[in-house]
Amino acid sequence: MRRLLVVVAHGDDETLGAGATLARLSEAGVRIRLCVLTRDDGSRDPTGGGATDRAGAIEKAAGILGIEEVSVHGYGDNRLDQVGQLELNRTIEAEIRLFGPDTVFTTSLSDLNQDHRLVSSAVRVAARPGRTGVTEIRCVEVRSATDWGEASGLRPAFSPNCWQVVSEKHLERKLAALRAYGGEVEEWPLPRSENGVRVLAAYRGSQVAAPLAEAFEIARVIHD
Repeated sequence: MRRLLVVVAHGDDETLGAGATLARLSEAGVRIRLCVLTRDDGSRDPTGGGATDRAGAIEKAAGILGIEEVSVHGYGDNRLDQVGQLELNRTIEAEIRLFGPDTVFTTSLSDLNQDHRLVSSAVRVAARPGRTGVTEIRCVEVRSATDWGEASGLRPAFSPNCWQVVSEKHLERKLAALRAYGGEVEEWPLPRSENGVRVLAAYRGSQVAAPLAEAFEIARVIHD
């Protein structure tokens, strides 16, 4: 892996899903670009509050993880179903042409959040074989989206077939990046709490006899 494009619906998806792995890869010299498709327009605020400066938080978190390039698009949060799949496909195709990745990380089709599923579908189309140099698509798990999708019984369960072992240092960078998002950090025992993130990393690590890891679904891989 030399050039990695991370395509997500919301700022913080990249950190929750693969923050420790991104820290490890950037440290190893992989060039990383983050593409976030929606802006924070306040739609998820149960109090009816307005938008926040999510773009600034995204840039800060990206810097902590070692992500070199960031693009934030202006689609409405939780409104990607109003955009149309073709437009999403073309937006991601343009990102792929611009950056030329060999690998793409995105969210899972298992997620309860519809934005996550739409982005995951669009990545599969935009990075289809024969059109780009993308040889691997890897799906991340995002707490309270992936696990709640599984629990609903309406989505296929997230089924990891790839584990990235990470160090305590990489996990600490993930937690620092999560703190950049401020109010998105929850209190334990909620899943997006710092302890929730740490517990998941320990659990995924235990599956492969390692102290800490992040798990992925490889949606497509092409061996030369």
